[in-house]
Amino acid sequence: MRWVAKTWRALVPGLMAGCAAVTLAQPAVPDCEHDPSVTERFLPVELLTGEPLPDAEVLRLGPVQRRYPFVGVYADGSPPSNGETTLSGPVEHRTAYGPTLPAYERTVPGAREVVAITFDGEAIGRVDDSRIGPMREAKFPIGRWRQGETRHYTASYYTPRGVAQARTSITIEKLSCRYDGTPGAVAFRWKVEDGRRADYGYVFVPGRGLAQVTVYKRGGS
Repeated sequence: MRWVAKTWRALVPGLMAGCAAVTLAQPAVPDCEHDPSVTERFLPVELLTGEPLPDAEVLRLGPVQRRYPFVGVYADGSPPSNGETTLSGPVEHRTAYGPTLPAYERTVPGAREVVAITFDGEAIGRVDDSRIGPMREAKFPIGRWRQGETRHYTASYYTPRGVAQARTSITIEKLSCRYDGTPGAVAFRWKVEDGRRADYGYVFVPGRGLAQVTVYKRGGS
């Protein structure tokens, strides 16, 4: 019994170190290596969904039923974390501002969303959110964009007390970059510039969809 106790005491530090290593392990955060030769580009919906890229410059919501593991990065210095979103559809969704649109049902940590092509094909944005309600916004760039370009939008939130609005923007940080060995990714920044201010960065990768989210400022924080 003394031998067992002595052996166990010798093993405990190693076991604890191994547990600590598992507990403290953090997801890798690849750098999206910018390709400066690409100065203008058509961003198809399929770049966001991870489906095969189309041969022509067309915007359409094709069938999707996928999960997207991503790494979360935090500007406040918090350690990176793993997250997951899902996307399914398309479905027909009657918007609060009038038209019925083809849309995807999307889940994110803590919420359910409905997203559709908005603002005349310049972006995909939420038209409904379980945390907020019906809305209209531009969040993920699609169509033709230029390197470094910033576009401004007015997001509308349809509440029982009327329509509230906020200024938002999308900025293309890297129109084409290589992420974790895959070329043709896009990195951009989305901001809510007034009201419940928010600031997030996103990386979408061909064949993969959402790969990284950088939190600069959470909405309302």
